[in-house]
Amino acid sequence: GGTYDRLSRPSVVARAMSRRLSNAEVAAVYERYGHLVLRRCRVVTRSDALADDALQDVFVKVMRYGDSLLTADSQLRWLYRAADRCCLDLLGKRKRRAEVSDERDVASAHPDDRLAARDTVMALLGRLDDQDRSLAVLAWVDGLSQGQIADETGMSRQTVNKKLQRIRERAEVLRSAR
Repeated sequence: GGTYDRLSRPSVVARAMSRRLSNAEVAAVYERYGHLVLRRCRVVTRSDALADDALQDVFVKVMRYGDSLLTADSQLRWLYRAADRCCLDLLGKRKRRAEVSDERDVASAHPDDRLAARDTVMALLGRLDDQDRSLAVLAWVDGLSQGQIADETGMSRQTVNKKLQRIRERAEVLRSAR
């Protein structure tokens, strides 16, 4: 599989053929879903500033690939997938700039166990590759079953199961190290 294989995938072709939405159409999508997308971004990033940046990135995607949004089975699911990708991209950029010691200091500063567990999850997400991060979000943020994740990603259910198990094992190692 080279460049031709990647370009021949239906999603790539659909994006290339997608028309841009008008300002009025984008405004209507924002009016209807903007608050939900922002809430999703806040949950994933745990930062109002990063969530705002991610929201802007999502609506840039809406402007560029609007046709695929309008023809999606679920517009909210389309927006959530775009939000997840934008948030994870922003977190990855931030992680690359941050020092590991700084992350440990921030994680240990939370006295609440729920926040500490959340910090562990966010630290784990920062250590995963893009595919594993997406799987983790689909499983533990969206609450999708392994079958639904397989349908969503095009992987076999067995592959999804193995990858999620590997992610769980990495999370356990990270949790016990803290």
